[in-house]
Amino acid sequence: MGIATEASKTGTRTATWMGIAVVIMGLIAIAMPLATGVAITITLGLVLIITAIAQIVFAFQSDSFGSGVLRFVFGLLAGICGTTLISQPGAGLATITLFLAVWFFIDGVFAIVHGIRWRPAPGAGWMIVNGGVGIILGVMIYNQFPSSAAWLVGLMVGIRLLLAGWTMIVLGAVTRSAAKAIDKEISSVTET
Repeated sequence: MGIATEASKTGTRTATWMGIAVVIMGLIAIAMPLATGVAITITLGLVLIITAIAQIVFAFQSDSFGSGVLRFVFGLLAGICGTTLISQPGAGLATITLFLAVWFFIDGVFAIVHGIRWRPAPGAGWMIVNGGVGIILGVMIYNQFPSSAAWLVGLMVGIRLLLAGWTMIVLGAVTRSAAKAIDKEISSVTET
């Protein structure tokens, strides 16, 4: 076995197994979108509470009164938001869902505007199509609200995990193939 194959063997094996684990997590998230969405909401709440604590600690260590007050206010706001997300994950999930609906819509409008500006450059048509899909998704999510809050965030995270895991598996296979090709090339050069 060659140098490149030995060096990549451990990395590709790890990438493949991690990819499989991420695919499984993605499938679980897709199968249980509400539980996934609630878990994400609570996790976001915890992150905000940790941020709040850090901001408040830094507020008391600030050099100036204005900077300290501003950090304290931001810390207090983050703490309130984090506590609300943890204590009322359903409402937090609904807020995140509405945010995503608005984001898809606005992102779609900007993609269409940029696609029209870039015409006749290659890819401009795809940008316009992408924008149209974004607008349609935003409107669909909003029209199905509040029921879309129960499935949207968890489903999107699940799909993202599924794609990320599959990418890790494919990259592991590609790296393994490239290492074998390099070893083959090195061995043919050293034989001559």
